[in-house]
Amino acid sequence: MRLLGRYQGRNGAIEIVECSADGTRIYFEEGIRQSQATPDGESVFSYVRLMDELLYRATNILVLGCGGGNLATRLARLGKKLTIVDNNPISFVIAQRYFGLPDGLPLMVSDFRNFVHDDDLLYDGIAIDVGGPDFRFDDEFDIETCDAIRARLAPGGRIVMNVLVANDIDPLPDRIAARLAGDRLGTWIIDEQGVQDRNAIIACVPEKQLNPRPALAEVMQNSLERWSIRRGRLRGRDLGAMYSTADR
Repeated sequence: MRLLGRYQGRNGAIEIVECSADGTRIYFEEGIRQSQATPDGESVFSYVRLMDELLYRATNILVLGCGGGNLATRLARLGKKLTIVDNNPISFVIAQRYFGLPDGLPLMVSDFRNFVHDDDLLYDGIAIDVGGPDFRFDDEFDIETCDAIRARLAPGGRIVMNVLVANDIDPLPDRIAARLAGDRLGTWIIDEQGVQDRNAIIACVPEKQLNPRPALAEVMQNSLERWSIRRGRLRGRDLGAMYSTADR
């Protein structure tokens, strides 16, 4: 590997390295691989392509989280109108310098929670890919924050989120999906059963059925990973019952 750059971000030390075997570049934050892509921003992670396909109907997308900018770069090349939010301004510099993020996109330096509470615009797609060292999804995506995210959706809009799952019995993706969807959207989980510490995709959509497009099915089938789609196991009303029971 060849070191291309070293930076100090708000969440710790960042290193960008290039793999001699295939020329891809890796974004490490505190030693954790956050992104890996070709120099023009094509991610090696299947979950990025899955998120892209799940957002195909959206044209005006709020992207929460930048990192290497791989999802944003892909969406921008498809002609989507984007607003990108990240609390780490150096991520925007890195995404443009090393991963092909186009110039001229609205780049907002803000904690994503503050942004969705303060913003008054509506989007027909919201893409969420945030994280980092010691990031706690359950705390960051509490009910209040998820309500604020959903409030930024235009009628017919959808939310697609990448989340880290510990194992097959981890309730996290279903719980966050229910918080994001409320009683307004249907929830689906695109996941890899049997894999420890994996990525899973939450899709909150207005349609009653998530009918995979051929392109989505192709990504799932052609990957070496074992992706499958299932319904979310909780609804917003279920969360209300859970919390009222816990308070007794």
